[in-house]
This record gives sequence, C-alpha cells and structure tokens, in this order.
Amino acid sequence: MFEWLWSESKSATTTIILLILATILSVRGADAEPMQLIVNGQARAFLLERPIVQGPRPTIIMLHGAGRRAADIAQDSGLAQLAPREGLVAVFPEGRGSRWNFFPPGKESAKDVQFFQQHGGLPDDVGFLKILVADLVRRGVSDPKRIYLSGLSLGGVMALRMACVDAGSFAAIGLLISAMAELTGASCQPAKPLPILMVNGTADQMLPYAGGQSIRGDSLWSAERLVGFFRRLNGCAEAAQQSVLPGTHPRRIEIERSTRCSGGPVVLYRIVGGGHDVPPGLNAGQVLLDFFRDKVR
Repeated sequence: MFEWLWSESKSATTTIILLILATILSVRGADAEPMQLIVNGQARAFLLERPIVQGPRPTIIMLHGAGRRAADIAQDSGLAQLAPREGLVAVFPEGRGSRWNFFPPGKESAKDVQFFQQHGGLPDDVGFLKILVADLVRRGVSDPKRIYLSGLSLGGVMALRMACVDAGSFAAIGLLISAMAELTGASCQPAKPLPILMVNGTADQMLPYAGGQSIRGDSLWSAERLVGFFRRLNGCAEAAQQSVLPGTHPRRIEIERSTRCSGGPVVLYRIVGGGHDVPPGLNAGQVLLDFFRDKVR
C-alpha cells in the first residue's frame, strides 16, 4: 500500500500527477500483496492475489516471460482479476533479472551465468518455487491437492523444468507459447502424470513450433514432440480428438484433445500461422482456469 503525504502547499498539478501514478500502479497489479521468501540467503519476491473466501484455496502460480515482471503477467493474463473472482489464489513469482534459471545444475550456459552475475548470482529457481509452494501450504493459503503451475514463454520453459523435477507438487500445468528445452527434456522423468494444456503458434520465430534453435540459441523440442511425451506419460492410448475453436478469429485455432488418458488430459491449442503471442480473441487466463477447474492431485 502506498501512503501519500499531503499538505496544503501541494499544487493542483502535483495532486493530479500523484493520482495518475497511483492509477497506473493499480492497473499494473501493484494492488496485489507483495511478498518475499528467503532462498539460499537471498530475498525472492512474488505477488499474491487472494479471493474473499478464506482457508486453503485452489492456487495458480503463473510465471512471466523473459524481460517481463510479475506485475506484467498478473495484468496481461487477466489472472489477477479472474482467479480471485472464481475462488482461486493467484501467485506471480518474480524472476531474477526478469529471467528464469531453467537449466539443470551444471548445465547453465556461459552467457546465462554472466547475465545472472549482474543480478545477484545464479538463482536456484527450482528451490525458489519449491519453497514457495511449501510456504503457501504451510500458511493455509493453498490447497496442496489443487496447486497449478503455468508459464508464458520462458516462464513455460521453467514450468516444464518443475514438471520434470517436482511433478508431485502440482495437479496440472499450463504452457503459453512455450517449449521444452532439450537440456531439460534429455533427463526429464516426472514422478507422476500431469494434465497439461498448451497454446502454441505454428509460425513462432522465438520458440519455434517445429523445434530446433530458439532465438536465444537454446535447443528445443517441437510442440508435437512435447505433446507425444505427455501423451505417453499420461497413458493416452486413443487418438486425439480434433476440432476448431468456434467464433471469428484472426487465425484458425485448432484444438487437439487427448482426454481418455489414465493420468489426465493433454490439450493443445494450435494457432495456425500464429507467432510468439497469444491471440487477443483467446482469453488465455480463462482457458487456463477452465482447464484447471476439475484437476486434483
């Protein structure tokens, strides 16, 4: 909360400027509770939005993309408003230097080590997210059986790293315009199946749908390979159901659903010709909430 100190000497112009600034901060998610945890002796930050209903609640943890902040994804995804309205807690962790360390230990690239040295050193983001989940449960904020992890772009790459090493903490995951890093996937052995929702554009130039090199130079799985990985993990024996999202959209949105799976559904929203963004006509926050609604660990 911000407290403004007023005096009779403040001019009308100053008052207007302060009011505009307060409005901007509120719009960008500054009204969420800013929280901190200590991880390996260093403070890590996150934003917390809670519903009116008290007690342990279903919780969605949303990871921002590279170059963005927790407040950005809280607003851009709509989850800061949508989740509490539907009785969910929404949590928006802050990456160090607006990035995530998704690398397995010892596999970090030299450029990423150099980057993080400018921001307090190489962060333990796996440890941060594990401690965050444990803290939310310990304080009675989150229902441990209904914690969902989602990420946008590099945030989704980090979410997949968590799925590989700590699947037991989550009831489902959601990926928006993201991909599996080869370094993560090479040793990925989730402890249990995980329902997963993916949204990918087939013309994405930053995290290519067909896999290969990302704009950062990381080697990536294709979206189809990632779908196949989770279909096997979740025991999806039958062919996926194909449909097209109804309504008028700038680009065709194909939906591939594998629902008859022993370990939970695998759903892909394929934006035909879509780039590295979520189409405005697709309410990604609501799509995530609708997918997570009945998922229980």
